[in-house]
Amino acid sequence: MDGDQVDRYPLAAFPWTIDPMNYPVVIRAESAHRYVAQPLGIPEARVVAASQEEAVAQVTETLGDWLAAAKVIHVAVPGEEPDNPWLRTFGRSAADPDFPEFLEELRRQRADDSPA
Repeated sequence: MDGDQVDRYPLAAFPWTIDPMNYPVVIRAESAHRYVAQPLGIPEARVVAASQEEAVAQVTETLGDWLAAAKVIHVAVPGEEPDNPWLRTFGRSAADPDFPEFLEELRRQRADDSPA
C-alpha cells in the first residue's frame, strides 16, 4: 500500500482503531527514586523506573508489546449440571392417567376465579 492510499483512509475514519485500551496497572514507590509498575495479572510486563512518569511510560510500552504478541480466545469448559429440585420432578405426571382430569379442574378453577 503506497502513501496515497493511506492518506485516502485516515485513521480518524476508523475510530475503533485509535481508541486506547485502558488496563489497570499498580504503581508503587519502593523508594524516592524507584517506582515499580505492574499490569494486573501480567507479571511479565513489570517495570522498574526512577520516576512515576518513567514507570508509566515504560509499562505502557511493555504492555502494548505484550498484548500485541498475545491472542485472546474463549474455551468451553465442561461443567457439572446444576442441581435444580424443580427439574427432578419435571414430567413425572406425564404417565398419570388422572393428569388430564387434573388439568381440566385447574382450568375450571381459574375460569371461576377470573373477574368477568
